[in-house]
Amino acid sequence: MKKLAVAVVLLVVAVFPVAGFAAGQDVPDVATVQKAAEQGNAEAQFELAKAYALGQGMPKDETKAAHWYQKAAEQGNVVAQTRLGTMYATGRGVAKDERRAVEWYQKAAERGHARGQYSLGLMYEKGRGVAKDERQAMALYIKSAEQGDDFAQNNLGKMYATGHGIAKDERKAVEWFQKAAERGNAIAQLNLGNMYLSGRGVAQDVDKAEEWLQKAAEQGHARAENQLGRVQAAIGQEDADARNYFEWIDLKHKVVSWFQKLTE
Repeated sequence: MKKLAVAVVLLVVAVFPVAGFAAGQDVPDVATVQKAAEQGNAEAQFELAKAYALGQGMPKDETKAAHWYQKAAEQGNVVAQTRLGTMYATGRGVAKDERRAVEWYQKAAERGHARGQYSLGLMYEKGRGVAKDERQAMALYIKSAEQGDDFAQNNLGKMYATGHGIAKDERKAVEWFQKAAERGNAIAQLNLGNMYLSGRGVAQDVDKAEEWLQKAAEQGHARAENQLGRVQAAIGQEDADARNYFEWIDLKHKVVSWFQKLTE
């Protein structure tokens, strides 16, 4: 009977995921899911954690969310491991502990979870909870980016653009920014727009720059909105004024490049 009860709960969770319900919509038997979670069912524990984290079907409670993510993570759920790592990294639902965040990200990354690999890479890049190691960050970003994680793709592009953790290669930077931008990542759209604007790693193309900045701005990215406004203002000026603006952009990048060489 116990096995049958768990099987029924799994069917309920699979067909009606707790966290998938819209506000005001009836949630099917949350108590049953909780009971299964308390009996040790990892999938039910994960779904219950999501419900508490999002406040769907029950009051939002990040402390309880962390508790149930931990239960699921201890049973090997890689998504739960990554989300628990993020809760430790940000201090949401638990006391902030970047070393424990790294431990949970590591577990997920070792099992090939793309977001876990990205998150661990970010900790290595910033030196949070672990000694700073840009080469290790780069290796993790590559693994994650090749699986399609847009945040890793953007960060990989950034490292190629700056030469941190790997030899500088602006063409590869553009390639990775493009992949992330096409997946809707607003930061990557801004970065790609700026590469087109300055002609770094790609032929200068103000129209394409404007197109990608527009996409990022439409998602509410403040820096993209600011940059787009400046570009559109320049395009609307007299030709000579616009040329002066873009000459200033090019000069700025030359100064930055010169400064980077002095500090290498």
